[in-house]
Amino acid sequence: MLLEKSYQLSELSQKTINLRKYAENYQGFQSRQKQIEQAVTGTLLFVQSLRAFRERGIANFDLTQKAEILLTFIANVEAEFKKNPEWIIDNENFNRNNFDSRVKDLQKALREQLSQAWGLYRTENMPNTNKEFLNVLDKVSAFKPTVQRIRSLDSQIQDSNSIPQSSEDFDKVDRLIEQLKQCWEGLNSDEVPEAVLRFVKEAANEGATLGLLTPEVKDWLTKHGLIDSLRIRLT
Repeated sequence: MLLEKSYQLSELSQKTINLRKYAENYQGFQSRQKQIEQAVTGTLLFVQSLRAFRERGIANFDLTQKAEILLTFIANVEAEFKKNPEWIIDNENFNRNNFDSRVKDLQKALREQLSQAWGLYRTENMPNTNKEFLNVLDKVSAFKPTVQRIRSLDSQIQDSNSIPQSSEDFDKVDRLIEQLKQCWEGLNSDEVPEAVLRFVKEAANEGATLGLLTPEVKDWLTKHGLIDSLRIRLT
């Protein structure tokens, strides 16, 4: 009887030890899962952006080397995990700092390349809206509504610093840019002669040629105090 009770006590003790070990391992698995999920979630945002950029044909950078280093690391972890799941919760086996460092390096490289490509995309597609020149136009009451609209659109585009994560995000900014172009191209007023409008538009871009500075244009610009504020080319 005593021997039987001793065996039962021994088995109960072993079960308690196993349960405690299971609980400790469970917490370890949860901690590792959370770490990996955070890395995946953070990287997925950049992957979505990369897909959107490639759809536009503007993702002309190569991050294969950094990606391959991380993928090799993950492949090794996966192989060891299949052999023994508890392998992954041992910090000596799964080096958390090493994993985090590789993930952050890849995310940083993606962020820098995408930000650079996004800034270049906006710059190449936006019309010239020189702020100093807008200040000149703003002195003329006939141009004020258009100048305010241009400034509003330009501000919205410049505020869109977040890297697009989808084609819809690109489309939103593209629409703003198109509105800005139309606003500028549609710059007109009954109070402003056609020759003056042409001169003003040319001056806003590459600079108006001297041939466009007709007596009528010069008189109008002088009257409104703009003659010294515009850029003129000899040819």
